[in-house]
Amino acid sequence: MTTFAERRRRRGATREELGEAAKHPEEVVEAFAALAEECNACYQCGTCTSACPSGRDLDRGPRRLVRLILAGEIEALLESDDLWRCTGCGTCTPVCRMGVDVASALAKARALGREHGRPRCPERSAADVATGRLQRHSRIDNVAFGATMAARGHVPRDLVGAAGAATRLARQRLRGGARAGRTTPARPGAVAPDVVAERALTLPFYAGCALPQDGELHALVHEVAAGFGVRLDEAVGAGCCGHPSRGAVPSLFTSTAPVTTACPACDASLAGASVDAAPLWDKLIERARREGFAVRARSGAFVPYVGCLADRDRALMGIAAAAELAGTDMDIGYPSLHGACCGALGGTYRGATDGSRRLLQFAAERRAPIVTTCVLCRDNVRSAARQMRLDVPVSYWPEFFRAATPRPEEVPHA
Repeated sequence: MTTFAERRRRRGATREELGEAAKHPEEVVEAFAALAEECNACYQCGTCTSACPSGRDLDRGPRRLVRLILAGEIEALLESDDLWRCTGCGTCTPVCRMGVDVASALAKARALGREHGRPRCPERSAADVATGRLQRHSRIDNVAFGATMAARGHVPRDLVGAAGAATRLARQRLRGGARAGRTTPARPGAVAPDVVAERALTLPFYAGCALPQDGELHALVHEVAAGFGVRLDEAVGAGCCGHPSRGAVPSLFTSTAPVTTACPACDASLAGASVDAAPLWDKLIERARREGFAVRARSGAFVPYVGCLADRDRALMGIAAAAELAGTDMDIGYPSLHGACCGALGGTYRGATDGSRRLLQFAAERRAPIVTTCVLCRDNVRSAARQMRLDVPVSYWPEFFRAATPRPEEVPHA
């Protein structure tokens, strides 16, 4: 079977006419030819870029990245930061008028970029660091991750937030608290899972990498679930969902049974691994409605944020259901903000994204806190608020909503 470059040469093409094909290994040229075939229906309408949650933060955006593929601009594509600032949310594919699987094409281009491009942006470095970690360990360790990023020249823009997180984790470890793969003890005075009624509902729970490294927040998730009469049967020692490696390492967690999760990125990655995963928050609100639990919120109004990797409509509906039960107002006056990207892996190193800046300004104008379903989004948006010097509280779902908890013996039976 002849290759793309060989076919071009047989037609009498000169080296100059071969252009990019003469500069790169044969397998790269062939791979780009295959990508061009996948994308050849694209007529550059720009719908993918207008739908992209990261669109305002990209120099080129999905449309122009596809254009580089079609034009055979191998070097420009492999060296593009946009290729790595794409979070893989997949929004571009269903909106394409010509049926091009844009998300798949960009994922394949990233795979080539790992081998043949040069790392520059924090997003690519973060993916490379995560890949190396997950090839040796089952989970990402935030301290080791941060140290390696710093060694590569990527220092967090929010040094105060980074130092605070590192201090909390160090204290947690000194106290013998949770490391990745271990369950944290309940906070002092909290309703611990083991005091929930014996016949309470038990849900399989996958905590991911980030949550167990924040001992207080990890315990709070269990506590809030217990308030709804739910015991979380956590998959202790479970491996990473694979998301930080951006596809280079598959999910290290498997399950044949449905699980609940606390992270939209984990939901997306586990779905790719054929694991039936559902947000814990949805299950808690379903139970509140079914069993008649009262729900309370920390304030009378808030701005929701579901990020780019969540199922946006489902996530907003879930938060709206919690708000309705709690009697608090959810402000979606500027709907497109709520699906913008917080910066994904590069957020704390790149600084505030255009989406997080606009979201914070919107919330500041309304003097309302922001509530998100993702702890990584919470941390990135908090960092952006410090960078912008805006006094906007940013809460993770269980920090904002909880049941008006009855005494343990009064918890309804499942």
